[in-house]
Amino acid sequence: MMVADHINFFDALVRYETDLWNAIEREVSRETGTGLGTLQALRVIANHAPTARVNELSRDLGITIGAASKFVDRLERDGLAARAPHPDDRRSSLLALTRAGERARVDGEDALAGSLERMVGDIDVTAVTALLATLQARLATSAERSGS
Repeated sequence: MMVADHINFFDALVRYETDLWNAIEREVSRETGTGLGTLQALRVIANHAPTARVNELSRDLGITIGAASKFVDRLERDGLAARAPHPDDRRSSLLALTRAGERARVDGEDALAGSLERMVGDIDVTAVTALLATLQARLATSAERSGS
């Protein structure tokens, strides 16, 4: 494979991700009032329940601990999540979705699924997801080797 092929692959992948995010953001936000960033955070908290912490939000969203903590502050302010003291770790707190947060998550996932169905169509998403997971694993291995 030529160097240009790799660069073209990179350009196409980044452009598609950006365009897809923007298109889905518009649709989901218009339909539910919840942005994709918020929806992703709600999904992380739900996926790690009942032991979700800021650490999981940071790791799963690829953001700093500080950014994740501020994100949780906004979720709390908006009535979508609540913090409770961690029973075994005084320095940490557990995150949980409120009823409004759970409703926003469910409504957002429904809207997201509908948008993806329209935009992706009949593509074999299982195969593409597997390919992306393989590429992500290679990236993680490469980062480990380089000490990043």
